[in-house]
Amino acid sequence: MKKMKIFYKSMLIILVLFSSCEENEVLQQRLSSDDPRNIFEIISQTSSLSSLSSALTKTGLDVTLTEATTFTVFAPNDNAFSAVDLSGLTDEELTNVLLNHVFSTTTPNFTSTMSTGYIKSLATGPADTNLSLFINVDSNIEVNGISKLISGSIDKGGTNGIVHNVDAVITLPTIVDHVLANPNYSSLAAAVVKADLVDALKAQGLFTLFAPNNTAFEKFMMDLNTAFGWATLDEIPVDTLREVLLYHVVSGENLIASELSDASLTSMQSEGFTVKGGAIDDASYSNTNVVMVDIQGTNGVIHEIDKVLVPNTVFQKILDKTLNLAERASDKGYSSFIAAAEKAGLTVDITNKELTAFIPNNGAFTTFFLKLENFDSLDDFSTPEEIALLKRLLQYHLHPGTLVAGSLTSGMSIATENGDTFTYNGSALVSSHANASESFIVNTNIGASNGVIHEIDNVLVPDADAAALGYPLPPSGAAVYGYEIYDDALNSAFWIGGWTSPDFANTEQVKSGVYSIKVDYQGDDGFQIGGANEDLTQYSTVNASLYSPNGTSVTFILNEQWGNGQTVNIPAGQWTNVSIPITNISNGTTSLTQFVIRDASLSANTLYIDEVGLDVTYQSAIPTFAYEVYTEDNLKADWVGGWSSPVFNSTSNTSTGIFAIEVALDATAGFQLGGTNIDLTQYSVVKFSVYCETTNQFKLVLNEKWDGYIINPKAGEWNHYTVPLSEVLFGTTSYTQFVIQEMSGNAVTLFIDDIGFD
Repeated sequence: MKKMKIFYKSMLIILVLFSSCEENEVLQQRLSSDDPRNIFEIISQTSSLSSLSSALTKTGLDVTLTEATTFTVFAPNDNAFSAVDLSGLTDEELTNVLLNHVFSTTTPNFTSTMSTGYIKSLATGPADTNLSLFINVDSNIEVNGISKLISGSIDKGGTNGIVHNVDAVITLPTIVDHVLANPNYSSLAAAVVKADLVDALKAQGLFTLFAPNNTAFEKFMMDLNTAFGWATLDEIPVDTLREVLLYHVVSGENLIASELSDASLTSMQSEGFTVKGGAIDDASYSNTNVVMVDIQGTNGVIHEIDKVLVPNTVFQKILDKTLNLAERASDKGYSSFIAAAEKAGLTVDITNKELTAFIPNNGAFTTFFLKLENFDSLDDFSTPEEIALLKRLLQYHLHPGTLVAGSLTSGMSIATENGDTFTYNGSALVSSHANASESFIVNTNIGASNGVIHEIDNVLVPDADAAALGYPLPPSGAAVYGYEIYDDALNSAFWIGGWTSPDFANTEQVKSGVYSIKVDYQGDDGFQIGGANEDLTQYSTVNASLYSPNGTSVTFILNEQWGNGQTVNIPAGQWTNVSIPITNISNGTTSLTQFVIRDASLSANTLYIDEVGLDVTYQSAIPTFAYEVYTEDNLKADWVGGWSSPVFNSTSNTSTGIFAIEVALDATAGFQLGGTNIDLTQYSVVKFSVYCETTNQFKLVLNEKWDGYIINPKAGEWNHYTVPLSEVLFGTTSYTQFVIQEMSGNAVTLFIDDIGFD
């Protein structure tokens, strides 16, 4: 088959050459007998072409047009010259304008042989490429959309070609002029005018324009009508139209076809696309074909294409309107969520109901199952009860109605489809389960026909289902962040520097959770992250936990304050919690723009980094009691006394876990709980922890035995008490009341945590 194609092509070339030679011979015989003059003699001896004759003589082109070759000349008459001002042109510029009316061919172009399409004039553009002329024979014969052949003054044959008189000077065309001249680009021309891009694309410089033809625009308008109801060009918002059109333009380059065989290009819209083998791969699902190449203008080149290129920003808006939440989530690659929704029977809901879906990405689901004690994968949800648990978990990520990112405000409580709520704290989503990791929004406002998706980096955990899922309590020493930078994943507000190549999902050495950061130092390089722009004036310290197999030293540097770094030694083979005062290394800067842990040992080594943040503190393990009165917002009491107004879920100051009791006490007032009438003869001690910022005396009272037990806690730290029941019961045996009373006569704020009997 390939040989046959070569044979046919060879025969075609032979026939064309034979035909051309024969036609040229006949023509030359005819021209020689009809008019023995050359082209310049015809022009110079035609009274209506005197201006052209003078211009040719001035530039020396009169000699060129006497040469024994074959030219076709579009000759502007005197009226055409009088309509333009060429006086400001140099001889070189004037020469190029005149050459734009001339092209050289094997056979002269009689009007009877002309067809609609492009030819190359002898004028030159960028890199000495020949400029294109567009011949349109559909209605009369027109050149570049501005110059018409004059009836009765055409097909003037001479010894070296043909002269056609025209009614306008054919000025040198820009890429916009070419678009406006060709009726097959009329939709593109109208779009360029509407988007106010005419002047921009006529400007000096170089442009490569991929020009969609009218058929391409017609299909594009059908897609927009389906998505947005825009039936005409005038209905498209100007900013959207500009974005689409600029995606078709590469600035600064005149890329001819031979330079596009395998190219990755960046458009004026800022997004890129690739050209390979005559096909263009844009953001949409189907490729675009280049159907005509190298239409050359003075400021660039045009290649015709058969589909409007769609940048990702616009394509996503189209998908927003045409794909439902289930289809959109699948399109974005959230396969774990989609598989879970199908298993839980939620596909119909996310297909039809109007919802905001806070969807954990696939990495979030992987981390989630690594943490759970009761389920290792989606496959482990098998019984009806477990499927119902999975459904409630997913519903906890769905909010009824549409909630765009701009509507999220700090402290906002967000209702969910499972009847629970979670909170937005200004930077992350906080689950109702106190021990669950915060979830940062890493991709916002992914629209769908029935709602919107926000991608998150952790699975949200409803408190009611945490135990059934087997979600773990914090381990002893777990980090609590004033501002979290890294804990199993880097805060999405940061970028990663290229100084080293850190592994953010290392499992070789981990301080807490599932992952840590592994960095291989080559000596005097650094782990570098940046961004966030968090206000540092709210915080006191920058913290990280570091592990070095062989021991090393590193320097903490903030905001490129290289002369103010603080160096610390990291012992071999153990995790070390490092806390650096921000004022020591910020040098007065107040916004977090870059954080570096730089090698100070000047030797190759490996460093593991975990629990990175600002104002990091570490929890102790939450204690267990034979009988628990209070831990972690879990209170066992018949009643709460009115002597004071305690807050049982304060996070301002805790001994262990997330919560403590905060109570403002007036002088001699007390914190008071009603007991549960348990038999205290089973226990020997009562335990509790208290914190007071100032030096004060308090009394522990059980069962209204007011002689009580005096305590004098140290100010500014947590004090842990174990009191023998024999010293506070005074003969009572049933637990009826627990009181901590202020005894110094001062109004104070007291924090209380971890109350119980052992």
